[in-house]
Amino acid sequence: MHVTVLGSAANGGIPQWDCCCLNCTAARNNQKLRRTRSSIAISLNAEEYVLVDAGPDLKFQLESVGLIPKLNEAGPNFRQSRINAVLLTHGHGDHTVGVAEFSTGKSFNIPVYGPSDLIELLFGVNGRLNYFGELGRLAKDYVKPRILTENEEFFLLDGLKVEGFPIDHTDKLSDGQYYPSRTFGFEFMIDGKRLVYTPDLGKLSDSLVKKLNGVDVFFMDATFWWNNELDRVSGIKKTSYDLGHVPVEESMEILKSIDIGQIIYTHINHTNSLADPNSIYSKKVKENGFKLAYDGMTFTI
Repeated sequence: MHVTVLGSAANGGIPQWDCCCLNCTAARNNQKLRRTRSSIAISLNAEEYVLVDAGPDLKFQLESVGLIPKLNEAGPNFRQSRINAVLLTHGHGDHTVGVAEFSTGKSFNIPVYGPSDLIELLFGVNGRLNYFGELGRLAKDYVKPRILTENEEFFLLDGLKVEGFPIDHTDKLSDGQYYPSRTFGFEFMIDGKRLVYTPDLGKLSDSLVKKLNGVDVFFMDATFWWNNELDRVSGIKKTSYDLGHVPVEESMEILKSIDIGQIIYTHINHTNSLADPNSIYSKKVKENGFKLAYDGMTFTI
């Protein structure tokens, strides 16, 4: 299983367009500190890939890591897709709006999987198209929306077993619906190797902790270090938990007691001291044996 980190930042990336905090200013002055919105790509042969989430930086990300058409394989129309399928975790814009990139050029009928309410939000149902369904005829020709049920198992890339499972993150309304959709984590399995991806996570529930036992690689939400981080840095009274994220200082203590091969923190907000590789918090993560994702990171399990 070949894994490529396309992006490792939370909503807005680093730097954010309207911010000149310490992390954003440092990233403007040093290209190596820049981060795009979180997404990963998984392959079995380093040729065809499954994409997990499609944010607004998608085109730039694919070009940056070389997931581009090959001239000797593209044929007379010069078109080729290295993306075999797209999995969407939830309906927030930094995880979905990149779907619009698939509305250009040749129709590849790329399947786009997600929870039922997310597919309805993006594409519509019963013949009534929503925004992405009309944009560039996406739902008609360019992509094929596929509804996933909770804990449904299916196969991609000729052998990669995938399971989408519900996790806490998005808001639940009084009528029981989720806003803008429910959230799924994804588990990938092949030849006894397992990877779990949850870039946005509001709770390390008992069921998730049980699933993580024995996992080879776990991508974990690192949006905020402290629960009150936004208040500390930006004067915003919303907490990490208010926004559906377990703060790193708490998750790290929980995860240390679980049998996981490698924990990789991703989805880092611009307010988070983990954006500074030399901060005491970045060093603390590494001292505990965890890793920080970065744009362009690659590895094989």
